[in-house]
Amino acid sequence: MPRQNLTNETLPFAVGRAITALGQNIARARIRRGLRQVDLAKKTGLALGTLRRIEEGSPTTALSAYFTVLWALGMEREFDDLASPDRDEEGKTLERARQPERVVPKRKDELDADF
Repeated sequence: MPRQNLTNETLPFAVGRAITALGQNIARARIRRGLRQVDLAKKTGLALGTLRRIEEGSPTTALSAYFTVLWALGMEREFDDLASPDRDEEGKTLERARQPERVVPKRKDELDADF
């Protein structure tokens, strides 16, 4: 299967919007910390162009680069909430729906192995 080129035109709208917002949030966090792009690029080991693409919200930039920048900004605690199973309300609802409605009691003629 050929590799798909991701662009803002081929992404679902919500995904593109989220990546753009993440890039803007990263830029804002960098500015609040008084860091220049070149300083943050050096701190992360990323190329300056890569950092610029992150702040623009490029969908083709590696996820690891986004996470590295968040780490360098001291925002790694955000990783824990990303796709957290505890916050997955739809998944929890589906899981509960698959659970049996009742437990079938053992028949009296079956011996219990608990002595």
